[in-house]
Amino acid sequence: MELKLELLEYQETAIKSVVNIFDGNDKNTFDNACTNGIRSNICTLSNEQLAENIKSILLENGIDEEVAELKEERELTIEMETGTGKTLVYIKSIYEMFKQFGFTKFIILVPSIAIRQGVLSTLSTFEKQLEEIYGFTPKAFEYSSKRLNKVTNFVEEQHPQIMVMTLASFNSEDKILNQAKREDLFANIPFIEAIGRTNPIIIMDEPQEGMDTPNSIKQIAKLKPLFKIRYSATHKVTKNKTYRLTPYDSYKQGLVKKIEVLTVTEKNDEATLKLELSETKNGKGPIQAKIRAWHQSAKGKFEFKNTKWVKDGDNLGKVTNNPSYLKYSITQINKSLRTRKWSVSFHNGVEIFEKQASGNARSIWSLQLEWLILRHFTKKQNLKEKNIKCLSLIFIDKVANYVSDEPIIKNLFIEKYKEIYPEFHNNNVPTPEHIEMIQGSYFAKTTKNEFTDNETSMRKNKDVFDAILKDKQGLLSFGDSISNKIEFIFSHSALGVGWDNPNIFNIATLSNSFSEIKKRQEIGRGLRICVDTNGQRIYDKLNVNDEERVNQLTVIPNETYETFVTQYQAEIEEVYGLGNMGAEMTHTHKGEKQNEVHFNRSANDTINKAFKRFWNALAKKTNYTVSFDESSLIEKCQMAINKIEIADYVAEVSSYGIGFSGRNKRKYRLKLQHNY
Repeated sequence: MELKLELLEYQETAIKSVVNIFDGNDKNTFDNACTNGIRSNICTLSNEQLAENIKSILLENGIDEEVAELKEERELTIEMETGTGKTLVYIKSIYEMFKQFGFTKFIILVPSIAIRQGVLSTLSTFEKQLEEIYGFTPKAFEYSSKRLNKVTNFVEEQHPQIMVMTLASFNSEDKILNQAKREDLFANIPFIEAIGRTNPIIIMDEPQEGMDTPNSIKQIAKLKPLFKIRYSATHKVTKNKTYRLTPYDSYKQGLVKKIEVLTVTEKNDEATLKLELSETKNGKGPIQAKIRAWHQSAKGKFEFKNTKWVKDGDNLGKVTNNPSYLKYSITQINKSLRTRKWSVSFHNGVEIFEKQASGNARSIWSLQLEWLILRHFTKKQNLKEKNIKCLSLIFIDKVANYVSDEPIIKNLFIEKYKEIYPEFHNNNVPTPEHIEMIQGSYFAKTTKNEFTDNETSMRKNKDVFDAILKDKQGLLSFGDSISNKIEFIFSHSALGVGWDNPNIFNIATLSNSFSEIKKRQEIGRGLRICVDTNGQRIYDKLNVNDEERVNQLTVIPNETYETFVTQYQAEIEEVYGLGNMGAEMTHTHKGEKQNEVHFNRSANDTINKAFKRFWNALAKKTNYTVSFDESSLIEKCQMAINKIEIADYVAEVSSYGIGFSGRNKRKYRLKLQHNY
């Protein structure tokens, strides 16, 4: 199987938005770009000329200078929604920069092994097709401290070079690239200094993943880049943004899958998993409480801990810096006169109680897996007819929940798979061997016989590493290899950023906490348009209905739709200033579509002509005189009013205890009889 290279207009625009920055630059040759055996990148343009080129690109792309965040640094920012092919875009940009300007030295800097492997896979997959277009193939390789001769070749070669490396390769002084006292140095200088003399163009893939810390900035500066070009969907730092493809644009243009959020939790299910009433205070002033909740730090890490003292009107989302709680505003802190227990009520209808048993994560995981498998089998049947393999991805919070003496999630998966399988396979029962083969997991066994998702350990687990990270074509094909058989991939955070697969059609997040993976990144693992077994991308028509749609990603979170969307919109708003710039989502709760009405327009030409005649008559300005029977109207109004349901009238009963130790106040809400 060979993935087919496509000529897509939006990708070509993104490529030009980088390459055109160098308009007017002298072409690099052996004569003008080679000194002392080192082939360098040379830019003959002044900062003023580069700034003018940037402004021309912004004007052509319709990007405001304020949005672009213009800076004097030699950096560009390319913003592309996850799943729209940014890796291929920057690879083709490298080809164009050599073709047009003779630049030969490029470094692709990545934050993780998963992303590095994805880049190397893309370079390998499209190598022949790109050579047919451009007539040359750059020397692309993965940096390894055990193969320093490749670094020497990178410095000396006249042929275009692409070195793919992680930030961890050189982000501390003791790394081999930084060492000054070695017998194998190039020209008796540290390798990082030798690389710096080539003035490489650095492609920063997902730079928000640690490339803008003070230490990272310092280490990258040692490479003396001619230019730094940032590629991501979720930039934290923006400098000279010349191209922008938002989630909304991608969604509307049909460049990514449509998104269905399938929920299985109710509000109180979710609250009991993620909230605990731990302490109350009833003294002077308003009644206050402390609630154990998931707090988000400035670095995006989550911790389950007590809030500060909160009172009526406080918003839990603001108190915890966690957008998932933005719908949780306190309406009342109350102690029941009957049960003598405290409770906290929220504006969204959720109520939590003192000493309340925590929610049953197992039952929610079971429901999530049940619906994931149901969706998987349903889609698999339809997709196989089109020669498309269906894959599902399951994020879990602890490796031990899948691989241990008591693997809760794996056992639940097997239980649900056995239960649902016969319904879709003529009442046949799956064999244990079959169930084992269709599961792939991104975990590794350590020397202590423990399991981890640490990337270095994963690298040593060759079978899994090759199947999930290297053999993308195998995952997309039907056959007898390990990759061919895999349908469900279990992972922890290691696959959260950078890895994706075009045939991920379902994603479930099984956790009893908040995932530190951003919603956009989580969804992004399955946004890419799917491919068939011939490597051809299969697109839907823009007006296709949901029943016929091929490219639909189902996300099954461990939270309510409102919470999921609130967090997603908060992430969008953080980047774009508006929450409605994200992709539209449909909501299904346990298989039932929510708040949707569909009207199918007839394609019958006779009906269309009749409608046009009707509309032309209706659209004319018309005066009407209306008459009605007043008695009949009154009678119908009375009947309608009698059907109105009036909510229970609730009064707040308070009891006060007066003593030397101070005043003690208790509240109790009581339904009262009413007569209207």
